[in-house]
Amino acid sequence: MKFLLGEINWDKVEVFSAPIALGLMFLGVVLIFSFGDKTRFTTKETAFAAVSLALSYALSFIKIFSMPQGGSLTPASILPLLIFAYYFGWKKGIIVGLIYSFLQLMQSPQIYHPIQVILDYPLAFTSVFVVGFFKPLGKKGFFIGAVCFGLIRYLCHVLSGSIFFGAWDNIDSWTFSLLYNSYVLIDLAITLVIGVLLFSSKSFTSQMERFVLNSKQNIYTKD
Repeated sequence: MKFLLGEINWDKVEVFSAPIALGLMFLGVVLIFSFGDKTRFTTKETAFAAVSLALSYALSFIKIFSMPQGGSLTPASILPLLIFAYYFGWKKGIIVGLIYSFLQLMQSPQIYHPIQVILDYPLAFTSVFVVGFFKPLGKKGFFIGAVCFGLIRYLCHVLSGSIFFGAWDNIDSWTFSLLYNSYVLIDLAITLVIGVLLFSSKSFTSQMERFVLNSKQNIYTKD
């Protein structure tokens, strides 16, 4: 097996450095503007965010199987964060996704290069926020957003794997990375199946809508 961990393919790094830097700049701008009065977390939103993070983090320890170079298949560990981003919006989704990315980094750190870390953690997991854009579409919007998140996460891991992790025998690094990271798509499928069961429940959706409506009462107001 041939690795590029000690011999980084700098040509590929240079190609992707610019778009990654732009993505981080965009993320920074969004985070700055997200702390305005209209997007400040209420007490109930903070509580729901904490519960969502705790559930996702706990579920991430239940590994159906683990990959040899990092990554694992879990029982829909990202689902609580997708639900949070769907109901509370993309700006708050960015914040909880970013927090979760650092939790993942602490749980199972795979650190070989700064750009690799950015791809595999902040960019991959913070992208849960995209679900928030599809809320106006109703229930189907959740599933469209979840698929978008899964594909973005898959792309981030594929780029990281191709640039920093290498190839297998005669298989080129891109093909190897596409195949290796396909576990992300399986994880997405599990998430969608459980999501269907949840959103098919009128009790779940009505309770969530009621909670979201009540949570808008913000106690973090200025004097």
